[in-house]
Amino acid sequence: MSKYRESFGGDVFALGSRSGAKFLGCTFAMKGSAAELFKNLGEQSLVAIGRALDEVGGKTKTQVVRAVAKQAGVKYGRALDVIGSNSAFGAGNGEYRIIARDVTLSLKEFDPRRTSKGVSAAPWGKRRVFPHTFIGPNGHVFVRQMQGGHRARRLPIHKLFGPAIPKEMVQGEAEKVFYDTAEKLLPAAVEKWLIRQMDKK
Repeated sequence: MSKYRESFGGDVFALGSRSGAKFLGCTFAMKGSAAELFKNLGEQSLVAIGRALDEVGGKTKTQVVRAVAKQAGVKYGRALDVIGSNSAFGAGNGEYRIIARDVTLSLKEFDPRRTSKGVSAAPWGKRRVFPHTFIGPNGHVFVRQMQGGHRARRLPIHKLFGPAIPKEMVQGEAEKVFYDTAEKLLPAAVEKWLIRQMDKK
């Protein structure tokens, strides 16, 4: 594969790069009545913790996906395609993980339009023109490679990419939403599920 890379500013570049899958996680300390319930329930407390993690994790994931979609400039459904989760009672093995697959989005996904100065597109929700670009096969945005200080007349060409969903998920408003939501909801959810588990004894 060609190692050619050309920056167009604002993290838009020619030829994709792999950002790697990312996940978010947090911890909290139980205090007061929740800590007492945890102690009294013994091993059964782990069931309650798992239920709380899955409940809060699902709600937090929804907020994170919304924030990522807005931040990257894509629809909610597209962000949801990339961001998944492992539940505490499933593949998470006691942890709830929000995971973004290694996907960097083509400028095709940001409403590209032909202009006399290049293609106009709106990654990160901000429309701008990318000089020397054109819309090619399957609606993707391409640029002809620089060769000796000049643009190639025909080939080689390279596809343009914008936001990397894993990167967006762990920065800015998306990261803030994750911690704000989880830290707000988790303590109450843990206590609720500990009480429910205690009622079953």
